[in-house]
Amino acid sequence: MEGLEKKNKKLKERLKEHFRLVILNDNTLEEVSTYRLNLLNLYLLISSVLVMVGLIVGSLIFYTPLKTFIPGYGDIEANNDFLELQQSTKSLENEISALSEYIERSKNRLNGSDLGDEGKAPITSIPAPLDIDFERETNTVLPSIRKNDQKAKLGQYYLLAPINGHISKDFMPNEKHFGVDILGPKNTAVKAIMDGYVIESDWTLDSGNTIAIQHANNIVSFYKHNSSILKKAGSFVQAGEAIAIIGNSGTLSDGPHLHFELWYNGHPVNPTEFINF
Repeated sequence: MEGLEKKNKKLKERLKEHFRLVILNDNTLEEVSTYRLNLLNLYLLISSVLVMVGLIVGSLIFYTPLKTFIPGYGDIEANNDFLELQQSTKSLENEISALSEYIERSKNRLNGSDLGDEGKAPITSIPAPLDIDFERETNTVLPSIRKNDQKAKLGQYYLLAPINGHISKDFMPNEKHFGVDILGPKNTAVKAIMDGYVIESDWTLDSGNTIAIQHANNIVSFYKHNSSILKKAGSFVQAGEAIAIIGNSGTLSDGPHLHFELWYNGHPVNPTEFINF
């Protein structure tokens, strides 16, 4: 104990010993300045400088973008923005890829190079699709005689309901809604309304998984927003055969349902006048 106290006493005395720092001109040896200090003052001075430097560096890192250059230390908000941008870019790339594939398949069908089931050439007995402008708005009202004649002819055929359910949106051609929206349970099978050939079985940006069937006597049926498609283009289907599964695909869909359209002689007709849903 006595030895330790002596050492501490000697250390305190040494820290209080005064020294003189003299700065001389190297050429003339003339005294420029003199500083009187001890080890304790020198220690406090160095410690103060280190603390000030640490505070300045810490402030620069905390309040300036310099922190982004430190490995493992980044701005969390910037990282989140980057991840959201990356996710949006990936989603856009998928949509562009799907749209490109759809356009390519449409070109192949028009050129007659699209293959049907099992890699065979498309069936040549498929009735030629009608030259229908599906995007045209039907604002003009047909004469009553023509309407009655059209209903009479189409009413001669027995059309099955693609699904049975509640109609959530009616046939409104003036609003470019050329069919009806039918609500149904999840995983409900969508059925063909009558015999025919599948002329379209693909994905579109607006309508999602879409299938179209060309029937006899210039009748065409469309089934849109399906979760999956069970038939390929060129396939022959019978009335009541499952062709798709109800879903919610496409940008124009806001819930699980089937959008069903019925076209006759190049014009959309109200399916509820010919089919009991």
